[in-house]
Amino acid sequence: MKNIAIIGSGVVGGATGKGLASKGHDVTFYDVNNEIIEKLKGNGFNAKHIDSIDTKAHDAFFFLVPTPTQDGKIKLQFLEMAVMDLARKIKNRKEYFMIVVRSTVLPGTTEKLVISILERETGKKAGIDFGVAMNPEYLREKNADKDFENPWIITIGSLDQQSEEFMRETYQDFNCPVHYLSLREAEIQKYIHNLYNAVKIAFFNEMRMACELVDVNPDRIFEITTESAEGFWNKNYGIRNMGPFDGMCLPKDTQAFSSWAKGLDIKLDLLDGAICSNKKFENFWKKKNQK
Repeated sequence: MKNIAIIGSGVVGGATGKGLASKGHDVTFYDVNNEIIEKLKGNGFNAKHIDSIDTKAHDAFFFLVPTPTQDGKIKLQFLEMAVMDLARKIKNRKEYFMIVVRSTVLPGTTEKLVISILERETGKKAGIDFGVAMNPEYLREKNADKDFENPWIITIGSLDQQSEEFMRETYQDFNCPVHYLSLREAEIQKYIHNLYNAVKIAFFNEMRMACELVDVNPDRIFEITTESAEGFWNKNYGIRNMGPFDGMCLPKDTQAFSSWAKGLDIKLDLLDGAICSNKKFENFWKKKNQK
């Protein structure tokens, strides 16, 4: 059993803490929002304002603070402030502790921001005085609690073996595949996870628009596509390092459909982007294999 501090107890933090508590861990929720704190306390959980954090009481500190995007760029001020606040309070602690980032952050953030602040402000050394892990979340907002308690996958990026072992023990009672990566691998995997979902939705929205503009019902067509397209039933389709898409069908059909749509004044930005991206990758692939 671990003694865990949840720093940032909104939807994701709340689900994380509740799920860990359900496996027997001793969890304390921390937040700056009194409404969130009171709601958790009303449901029987130990919840406090972040100013009351006891840095000597916890084995691990899970960061689940917002990392919003503004003007197209990620804003890390909430994470930076939270880490800085903890660093100043934990400076005199002698016992080993774990830092776990669950907020979605770009590759390199855990090392360049989180570890950097902690080492600078505390004089401690990551990998010696404290461990670090990046533990991306895959929770759906409306089902966050159930998703955490019954995950389909867990991914853990670790600084070192000791950090990995701590996380392995923390999640040992969860019955699902657990994948172990480096910090940066875990950070970028979460983005690729989200980006794939976004691109898939955008693709079918484009195809929906094309279908409806020529008076075709897309719903039945999409259902059949999930059965016919190898990209659906072969989970490894398209992810292997086999170069740009080529062959007899994909290059000609993407271009033909794009030209047909343009003739009907239908602009398919995602499809055109795929054609353009494939050409760029084709050049990259040729240069790479010439070396």
